[in-house]
Amino acid sequence: MAIACLPAPAAFASSGDTTAEESAVSTTEATRIITLGTVAGPIALVKRSGSANVLQVGSRIYLIDAGPGVSHQLAMAGVQPAQIDRIFLTHLHFDHVAGLAPLLGYAWIARTGKPIEIYGPPATSTFVSDAEKYLSIPEGIYTAQIPPSPTIADLVKPHDVDVTGPSVIYEDDKVRVTAVENTHYSAMPDGRRPLGAARSYSYRFDTPDRSVVFTGDTGPSDAVVELAKGADVLVSEVLDLEGVIALMKKTAFAGATDAELKPTIDHQREEHLTPTEVGRLAARAGVKMVVLTHVGPGSDNETDMRQYTQGVRDVFDGVVVIARDGSEF
Repeated sequence: MAIACLPAPAAFASSGDTTAEESAVSTTEATRIITLGTVAGPIALVKRSGSANVLQVGSRIYLIDAGPGVSHQLAMAGVQPAQIDRIFLTHLHFDHVAGLAPLLGYAWIARTGKPIEIYGPPATSTFVSDAEKYLSIPEGIYTAQIPPSPTIADLVKPHDVDVTGPSVIYEDDKVRVTAVENTHYSAMPDGRRPLGAARSYSYRFDTPDRSVVFTGDTGPSDAVVELAKGADVLVSEVLDLEGVIALMKKTAFAGATDAELKPTIDHQREEHLTPTEVGRLAARAGVKMVVLTHVGPGSDNETDMRQYTQGVRDVFDGVVVIARDGSEF
């Protein structure tokens, strides 16, 4: 269902280590990307929010991930939650989905009556159902004093995606969306995978004028390389491994033993991408441009972003930029 054509939202933060190679698209039918939230991990910062991206094709908007604060980030970009009716979740970690329930509540209270289609890995339906339960008490209070309408559950249509190799999971007249399972949970023991939920996907959006791949969270992955072959834009996570490990040892996991930290450190080392690994992925796939997001640590006091970009540029000769919240490409 098409929505009213939106004005081009102005970026609401500086782009940091970007150049004129970063372009905000203003033509009404072109494809553009807005990085709403760009920090890695479940951490509250001033300058970066949890993972979320907008892909706009003409007047139609697609949301990729819904991290904490996504409704506010959308509003900052000139988009209201009620204008979102297609959502793609890469995986079900806090920093990618914790903003979904408030977004559904805001969309419902706007009384548009539009169905909200949500695509994500197995257990997405369970997660959405639990989000609806979380909203049920305030929904009931509102319902006592506003005109009758469908319930939140009536409007929300979750779709569990169960794929490994490249599969088209969604298609309309604007986009074709292809998913592959990536390696974000490759180091997790099978016996510790809850509810079958520990699956993580990368998505490719082919539009009339551009091809855009969102890695989501992943380690090195041949499947993602194949998914990204020839893409115009690779929107990739990036991790300063030593910086993230040092931060964890000083904060959330201070006092933990090396043995206790090993699964967490293995996760960071094997199931995320360092700058050099991003560059290798981009070079092997032959993409034209790399946009770095899900920046880890991505701390508020970081001003020199070359620790993220230089490793990519060392092995990839295309355009490399690092996103901030509100950057447009």
